[in-house]
Amino acid sequence: MIRERQAALGGWRPVELWRRRPDTALAVAVATMAAAGLVLRLVELAERPLHHDESIDAWYSWKFLEGTYEGYNPVYHGPLRFYLTAAIFRVFGESHATARMVAVLAGVGLIVLPWFLRRSLGPAVTLTASAVLAFSPIALYMTRLGREDSLTAFITLAMMVVIVRFLDRPRLLLPALLGFLLAAGFAVKETTFIAVFIFGGFFLALSAEQAAQQSGGENADRRREAGLAADADGNRGGFAGWAWMLPTGLVPMGIAFGFSAYYEVEVFLTLGVYGVLMAMILLMLADPQSIWELPVVRAARTVSGWGWLLAAAVFLFFFALWFTVFFDRPEGFLDGFTEGITYWRGEQDTNRGSEPWHYYLYTIPLYEYLVCALAVIGTVHVFRNPTFVGKLMVWTAVASWLSYSWASERFPWLALHILVPMAFLAGYGVQALWQARRKMWMPAVWVVAAGLVASTLFFAWRTNYVNQRDPRELLTQVHTTDDYLDTVERIEALNEYSKSIGEGPVTVAVDTAISVPSLWYLRDYEALWWIDRASAQHASTDFVLALAGSGIAGAAPDLADHRTTSLALRDWWAPQFESYHDGWFSGWGNWLVDRQVWNEATLGSTDFDLSVSPRALNLEARMAAAG
Repeated sequence: MIRERQAALGGWRPVELWRRRPDTALAVAVATMAAAGLVLRLVELAERPLHHDESIDAWYSWKFLEGTYEGYNPVYHGPLRFYLTAAIFRVFGESHATARMVAVLAGVGLIVLPWFLRRSLGPAVTLTASAVLAFSPIALYMTRLGREDSLTAFITLAMMVVIVRFLDRPRLLLPALLGFLLAAGFAVKETTFIAVFIFGGFFLALSAEQAAQQSGGENADRRREAGLAADADGNRGGFAGWAWMLPTGLVPMGIAFGFSAYYEVEVFLTLGVYGVLMAMILLMLADPQSIWELPVVRAARTVSGWGWLLAAAVFLFFFALWFTVFFDRPEGFLDGFTEGITYWRGEQDTNRGSEPWHYYLYTIPLYEYLVCALAVIGTVHVFRNPTFVGKLMVWTAVASWLSYSWASERFPWLALHILVPMAFLAGYGVQALWQARRKMWMPAVWVVAAGLVASTLFFAWRTNYVNQRDPRELLTQVHTTDDYLDTVERIEALNEYSKSIGEGPVTVAVDTAISVPSLWYLRDYEALWWIDRASAQHASTDFVLALAGSGIAGAAPDLADHRTTSLALRDWWAPQFESYHDGWFSGWGNWLVDRQVWNEATLGSTDFDLSVSPRALNLEARMAAAG
């Protein structure tokens, strides 16, 4: 067998490189997309004011850097990204850009990860998945947002890569790496519970399918296969097999979620019933002894017990390390196991965001219509040519749609977790179209596809750089306004001027009701007081920032002569998706073309009152005169 590097290379033309050294060419292509993705994520990264949640993440990261972080709080999710962001703050300083850098780097990592599945995916699927994760509107936006979802998506996909690589070629250290990633996932966000549920359901369904294969009289050679016997060309083997596991496993999941939502059944009861049903199906198809001989189980048995003990030790060590704040708060270890799932369970009844169950059925296709179309084609392709990785991606995509639609907290950033497996299905769609390239109707398909690619890239540019904090964008939610950012810059500039002329610092009072994003933006301010309506009776400062309608601006006698202006703190749009089709879907069409909202009455903002003292106004006049 001639290795790639031994093949003669007649020149460096792309076609020649691809023909003679396909792995090298694929690596260059993925690396190029990763570099382009990094540049796109860094461009204007600091221009947009910090989103409500971004400011919280940045503030907690700063608190850790300052040594005042109190430990894990499930309301703000896991602590790992605070540690990582704090490290970036330490090296590069504190700014909007550095507060978002963990999300950016995780986003670039997402682009690269398909490369590690290239043997199972093939070049078309690998390149398409990397391209979607690099340039699609949702992927680009959410990996420029300083929340935890970009890092969570990276960790989840990395776990999928490790699982596939392990089943392909079981090695001792891969379970340990999986244990590390699992601990990291829990230490970033509680949605890792959903990922574990999805993966667990997949392997129960896969085991049931393999048991049916064995009981159906599959030949002995195929039964003995323990490796990943399905390659990029769709050759079937031990883990590829049939495709019936997908509907028989996913349909009950959808029914269970729908029944749970309609009758408000207890969360853990729903998950438990689904797990028991899948286990019963497995036991009906195979007795315990034959389960022990299933290919997926035999792959796990290839690693000795010491290897799995090492994986458990790695998981527990890093879980403890991060949740106890590097062993400084021992109580965090148990909290990491109990508080997150307890909090998430309680949030099921809250429905934060008040979005309907079909929220993602509207939001994702409005931005990712090309990916959705290709993913449908790819799903059909996987059913017709089942491979292990293809079936894993179909399962993960559909189960993610079901799980995140069932979970009551629905927000645009969670769409990223659904998009990631869809990126691979889109790759299978491209592969199917390429295999049909000689059909008579394919030229028309390529023309339509080119138009969809161009429009998707246009919307990605418009969403991320033109409308990056416009509330009419569905991906934008509870963003801090430029009015608030201008106010902070105004205070800081006047403070520097006042101290430079020997008149001391400019004093500021902030209503605790608008502590977010003020905790971050005014974190280092030297003359800052936090007030509420009661303590405002004694307030006497140069600037007062209070929630509009709180009455704080007129509560204290010393504030009576302040000049008060109402400004927007956060602006938003409540889409009310049930009304988007007014006028035979014209609402959808108008929004796509020029972001004309279909229910303008639901555009609004949370406002704050800015009260400025005569002293501050006088200082501003003198500063302006001084140039």
